[in-house]
Amino acid sequence: MDQDARGARVGLLATQALLLSGDAVRIDVEVAPGAWLDVVETTGTVAYEGDAPSSWTVDATVGDGAVLTWAGKPFVVSDGIATHRDTRIRLQGTGRVLMQEKIVLGRAGQTGGDLTMSLSATDDTGPVQVEHLDLSRQARTMPGVLGNLRSMDTVTALGWSPEPPGELDAGTTGPGETYFRLDRAGSVLRWIGIGRFRDRLCDPTFAAWRDEAMHDYRHRSTEQHFMHAEKPGTRAEEPAHLPTSTSFGRQSLRAP
Repeated sequence: MDQDARGARVGLLATQALLLSGDAVRIDVEVAPGAWLDVVETTGTVAYEGDAPSSWTVDATVGDGAVLTWAGKPFVVSDGIATHRDTRIRLQGTGRVLMQEKIVLGRAGQTGGDLTMSLSATDDTGPVQVEHLDLSRQARTMPGVLGNLRSMDTVTALGWSPEPPGELDAGTTGPGETYFRLDRAGSVLRWIGIGRFRDRLCDPTFAAWRDEAMHDYRHRSTEQHFMHAEKPGTRAEEPAHLPTSTSFGRQSLRAP
């Protein structure tokens, strides 16, 4: 969709219906050191009903000084399906990741099937965030879980700890937004409510954090460019050994 000498904006488009019963989608992403990648989901995804479980897995490696941003569209879990979303992230050096996940339990008039979600993020030191959410029908009706709430929007920043650009709202159809910093470098903003996404903070927060991540990235890139240009015998108009693109690794789909 867009590119420059250091990265690209890539649209993610399914070439056939998914997620059907039994589908296992796996997306491998590698962002080279010093590069940037912005993944754009062009449409939402529906996990359709069926006897065999389905899954959606993202496995991402982000190099030193690189940035990965990913704004997810709604992931809808139909009645009569068990599906799993798994996200694995490896940060190297000063790499940064910004992701947004929108979950809807049930299509119109439905309560939704069984959903489990896992996130495992590590850096050069060790775990940054490890989370497992059991949103199966039995688990989410337990006290203090979701009850009759059907929608969840989560914005996760890893590699730095930004603040939301606005005030948290208790909400009128649920608990609203919750913001917390990770023990290490990272921040999470999560909204939970009824029906469609009615929060006013998650989307603006993703946009603001993406601008922040890319601004700092471009600032570092400019500094590195000038430092390189000042070296004796090096021409400023010919920066050497810069990544010319990101590597959007293999993308595989297994369907019936």
